[in-house]
Amino acid sequence: MKTNITKELIFDHFARKASPLQREMIEDWLRTEANEEQYYEWLEEWENKYPQYIAPTDQILEQFSTYLASHPHPIESTEEDAPVDEPTVARPLWSRWLVAATTLILLGMGGWMFKDNILYTTYRTAYGEIKTITLSDGSLVKLNTNSSLRVPRFGFGQHNREVYLVGEANFSITHTAEHQKFVVKTPKDFEVVVLGTEFTMYARQHNSKVVLKKGKVQVRYQEANKQKEVMMKPGDLVTIDRKNRVELKTTQQAQTSSEWEEKRFVFEETTLEEVAYLLQENYGLEVEIKGQALSERVIMGSFKANNIDELLQSISELLDIDVVRQGNHVQLADK
Repeated sequence: MKTNITKELIFDHFARKASPLQREMIEDWLRTEANEEQYYEWLEEWENKYPQYIAPTDQILEQFSTYLASHPHPIESTEEDAPVDEPTVARPLWSRWLVAATTLILLGMGGWMFKDNILYTTYRTAYGEIKTITLSDGSLVKLNTNSSLRVPRFGFGQHNREVYLVGEANFSITHTAEHQKFVVKTPKDFEVVVLGTEFTMYARQHNSKVVLKKGKVQVRYQEANKQKEVMMKPGDLVTIDRKNRVELKTTQQAQTSSEWEEKRFVFEETTLEEVAYLLQENYGLEVEIKGQALSERVIMGSFKANNIDELLQSISELLDIDVVRQGNHVQLADK
């Protein structure tokens, strides 16, 4: 049977006017990802056209607290003291207030918990996975392993172009006729503001960095509770450590920073300790380095590795060290 889903039918569904058969058709239709996006767009349009009631939970709680303060209820007798055949009485008013307030709070919490799923599309990659995403404004994002990108479902490219990155990604940003800014936010109190450019952005627990290939970007960050900014030009590298200390320098990484797309690794005076963080964040490995001196040794070079075992083998050969892997645990030690 051909499924004919229209905006009018979806609007009837939102208004609870759809028949059981129509609801079943809609469920089948929603199994297609593109239809799911259309569904949320129509949901936004319907909610703007027919605003829904928002429960005044704060007001109700305040009224409830005022009522309890002015109507203290006596402590109920225990089951042993209560008469066996005492007739049932109506539930007191304060009890009904409590039920109503609790119900509204739970409804509000439920809506808040699912808010992000409704308002945002989140793209994720597993350990060792790379994903290419084309955004609705034409911008291209290549998401590196163990990373996520959150994009607004509604109004992206129209009202704003703000995304939220955890991990690492390459961005190729499309310039708009309205010169609309593209903003990449991170969980570490720094963001990148661009108009049209190509750059690589790294936002992980250990540190963060931005490498600019083309165009012009502005890096905004927090330092001592003050908003600061750094302007970058092609070839610049900005690194931000755990204490939000910023360093700006010129680097060859502008041409090599996205080598991970081809499973190529480029180390430019990279300490073994930094490599250990890379193995942890990109592959979920627990890395143990035997000795402080070894952790400070520097790797320089470029090589290709199709999987984690090839990467570990290359590290062993470059530094002439022993690399032992048992499951997710890796031990690095001098020979």
